[in-house]
Amino acid sequence: MFIDKMLLESLKAHLNCPDLLVFAYTEWGSRNPDHRKLIHAHRDQIILNSNSPLHSSIAHTSEMGVLAVSSHVIGVDIESTTRVSEVVAKRVSRPGEYEQAPGPASLWTAKEACFKALRPFKQPSVLSDFSVGKWQKNASQFETFTLLDYSEHQVPSEGAGVCFHQEKFSFGFFCVNL
Repeated sequence: MFIDKMLLESLKAHLNCPDLLVFAYTEWGSRNPDHRKLIHAHRDQIILNSNSPLHSSIAHTSEMGVLAVSSHVIGVDIESTTRVSEVVAKRVSRPGEYEQAPGPASLWTAKEACFKALRPFKQPSVLSDFSVGKWQKNASQFETFTLLDYSEHQVPSEGAGVCFHQEKFSFGFFCVNL
């Protein structure tokens, strides 16, 4: 697994999501024909054993799958860092958004994580229909961000987002505290 205990504690603190659970396994990558069955079974077992309602989000690349679970609305994305080009990131950006982002992979994973977290609210049809920003480089390996136009999507707050890069992967997480 690529998410160690210290990294998970940092994610929980930055996202203000104390009950966040994150699982990341190579066998959940899309190269494995059973990846969807495996990741869904893991998620379903967690939800079944919970005493309270939980939200979940799933993402995968060909080499890795990620599951995030919380009592808060959560979104997650993972990408191979080199796969996200400037052209692709600009295609999903609003004017000025790309220029403010730390890099293409950060912007892409942030927008994907937000998009997934917007499901219970007024989720737009495409990534370019909302903006992320207020980027800050954390002293550790994190870049934090928020959802800028949250009221347009009937979200109660700008939420909290984190991107980080580990080995060849870029991760994005976004949490909405209700």
